[in-house]
Amino acid sequence: MMNLSRETNRRINREMPRPGNVLNGLHRPTPELSLVENEITDLVQAESRIDALRSLILIFLREVDSLKRVVGPRPRKSGEEIDLDNEMDAFETSLIRDALIKSKGNQRDAAKRLNVKPTTLNAKMKRLGISVETAVTGFE
Repeated sequence: MMNLSRETNRRINREMPRPGNVLNGLHRPTPELSLVENEITDLVQAESRIDALRSLILIFLREVDSLKRVVGPRPRKSGEEIDLDNEMDAFETSLIRDALIKSKGNQRDAAKRLNVKPTTLNAKMKRLGISVETAVTGFE
């Protein structure tokens, strides 16, 4: 049974149909019935909002997972030393590829996403050996 507010319950109990409130054997609709219908409508709307929030949360979690893959530590053999230059290059490559994917290969848009000039992005892509085709398709 639906949990109705106290005010709605009071109104329903106060104005229950009386014997003289019958038309052709059927009860006439009371204002309280419309209140119940409104509350049901509100519940349905709340349910759809919850579904929308659930979808947004799932999208957010996918983005977090994507960032973990980009920013997360790269696999290393046990005892292997960390070369900061290689790590920075790998991180920068991941960020550039991600920006290119999100901009569907448009370098100017990718540069805006990375907050660098298009010429700077182009120079970094050449230095790191990144091409638009391989970044967007994932194939060498």
